[in-house]
Formats: sequence, C-alpha cells, structure tokens
Amino acid sequence: MTRTATIAALFAALTIAAPAAMAQDPSPQPAPTDTTTATTAPAKGAWEQLDRNSDGNLSKDESAGAPALEKVFEQADANADGSLTGDEYRAYLAMHTDETGRAKPDKKK
Repeated sequence: MTRTATIAALFAALTIAAPAAMAQDPSPQPAPTDTTTATTAPAKGAWEQLDRNSDGNLSKDESAGAPALEKVFEQADANADGSLTGDEYRAYLAMHTDETGRAKPDKKK
C-alpha cells in the first residue's frame, strides 16, 4: 500500500470510529447522599467572580450567583451584617463540611 493510501485508510477509519467513541455514556456517578447540594463551597476563583464590587466580601445579592452559597448565606454571615467575609465563610465551611468539602450529615435526624 502506498503512503497516501495508508493515510487515506487511516483517516477513513478514524472518521468512522470517532462518532461512536464520542457517543459513549460517561461512567455513572454516585448520587449525593442527601437532598442538599453535595458541596457548599463555590468553585476555586468563584469568590472573585461573584464579588462584583471588588470589596473582598459578598453581599446577599452577589451570592445569588452561587445557589449553594446563597442558600447558606445567613448562616455563614456570623455577625449578620449582610456582608460575608472570606473568614466568615471559611469558618462556616470548617463547621459544616468534611475534609472533602461535602456537607456533613445533619445530626438532627
């Protein structure tokens, strides 16, 4: 087989196989163990993106960009001044999440 024919055959094989490979379902992921969000921590760098006025803190309105954070905003705002600092949020996470960032089970059950 000539080099051109070999390349053409390889290209044809890849063209035919690629759609089938792309159509594969990803492996199933385990469902969260509770009905709340699996984690309450926003993605890395999200704090700066949510902080629209760049004051280093998040208001309730700014937290609306991260539904999990908005849900716990009042609990995390330790001094209830309507402004969530990074320190307040880290303290909240330390109390309410495990070392993997998942919400700790509710002890009231």
